[in-house]
Amino acid sequence: MANLFDYVKKYGNESFLEKSFNDIDNLVFSSLSYLDFSKTEINKTSCTLEYIGKEYLSKNDFKDVKKLGIAMKDAYQLLEILVTKKRYQEVLLSDYEYKTNRDTQFCALTFQISNNLKYICFEGTDEQISGWKEDLKLASTFPVPAHIEAVRYVNEHVSFFGPDIILGGHSKGGNLALVAGMYMKFYKSGKVKKIYSNDGPGLRMKEFSSKQYQRIKKKYIHIVPNSSVVGMLLKSDKYQVVKSSKQNIFGHAMSTWQIEDDKLVPSELSYKSKRLENNVHALLELYSDEEKAEVTDYLFGVMEQADIKETFDLLNLKKLLKMKKNLKKVDTKAKMIAREFLFMIAV
Repeated sequence: MANLFDYVKKYGNESFLEKSFNDIDNLVFSSLSYLDFSKTEINKTSCTLEYIGKEYLSKNDFKDVKKLGIAMKDAYQLLEILVTKKRYQEVLLSDYEYKTNRDTQFCALTFQISNNLKYICFEGTDEQISGWKEDLKLASTFPVPAHIEAVRYVNEHVSFFGPDIILGGHSKGGNLALVAGMYMKFYKSGKVKKIYSNDGPGLRMKEFSSKQYQRIKKKYIHIVPNSSVVGMLLKSDKYQVVKSSKQNIFGHAMSTWQIEDDKLVPSELSYKSKRLENNVHALLELYSDEEKAEVTDYLFGVMEQADIKETFDLLNLKKLLKMKKNLKKVDTKAKMIAREFLFMIAV
């Protein structure tokens, strides 16, 4: 079965006039948001994807980039193909921002696909455990600093008289796209035609029940793999489930999502994903926001003590046993949440 790389190779010589923007193009641009363009010309002016792509590839070695995680590796290899394809070469990249500190990590950029359409993308989290902590923090805190940055970004870069807008992102980036669409200035919100969350977390019940969510609900496209973990966190009421070639947490990578021709291959949520959604949501209702934050800090503290830094560390039996031993010190409800989390992500 094909993936997004195959799609780009097959349709890369068809312009967006010949073949309209679709769900797979959304995955392509979401993937590129993981690359660090801070040392390219994009910080000075808007540039074509071909120009910026070749500049990035000339300054960054694949051996170094792939050490940063699956999302970075996939994005680099995808970019190598995109710079040779007519469909993407003339897309303009602009307004790149990257900010990071102890409290948050935020990255966004804009792709101008045509005179009438822009795709604004927010970077998500990779398989680093610190990224999973950011995702779980969304259960206890709203807004997080990255939410505020995302809303500011769209307010600054969406014009009432400008082109139509599509918002999107992968993982945490999908949640940022959703929140930005919900809370951007009302008079500009009509320019947003679609909001993509590619296996991103949902919302807390308060925000899910808000008028802001109801206002953008019809524009919202939540794509999750059949063995979704991140996409099951928090509340969501609509999924487009895609078949992944990988199971458990490894299906989070968009490169594993299966494509037939120019469509995502539909599937159904796995038993594990349904269990995670139902059980974790029920357990979280037992906690106040303060308690949720404490449980998240403790859970990831236990992971750090067991030297679990990446998803692949969860394949290490010695580290898993050490984590299990440390979990004995935490209260019953926290143990239940931790067990559900591990049940889902462990292979």
